[in-house]
Amino acid sequence: MIINISDLIKHHRSRMEFSKMIPREEISDEYLTVVSPVKAEGSISVVDEEILISFKVGVKVRLNCSRCLEVYDMDLDIDIKEAIDLNDNQNNSNENIDLTELIRDNILINLPIQTICSEDCKGLCNICGDNKNINECNCENEQIDPRLSVLNNLLNGDE
Repeated sequence: MIINISDLIKHHRSRMEFSKMIPREEISDEYLTVVSPVKAEGSISVVDEEILISFKVGVKVRLNCSRCLEVYDMDLDIDIKEAIDLNDNQNNSNENIDLTELIRDNILINLPIQTICSEDCKGLCNICGDNKNINECNCENEQIDPRLSVLNNLLNGDE
């Protein structure tokens, strides 16, 4: 998402508002699957020798549940605030600022560490591997520590 900030740099304006839709292909990569266009709206202003960027991003991303491994979509609303040194940006002769990388990085940072499709997700059966949200398997859930299996043999009368 490239925004022309020449009016701000030349001090014709002190603040500018923007609202843009970014195609999902510009943000998606091998680590992030974006399902819908990314909506970004906010403002850019120049204060002293800094460009202050403050905007909100709305996006829908596709994730895998950590418990049941099913694919699901999650809506994210992210507030982004960034300050860029004006002197660093003046090296760019066309006076544009690209926010694509900033948006992608903030989406990745705001993803949950453990992605769960729903609070009541039952996960996978640790014996047969079935998704417990779809099928209730009949596997015996009693797991015996192999180090204590000798004791189980004593209780069953097997030696």
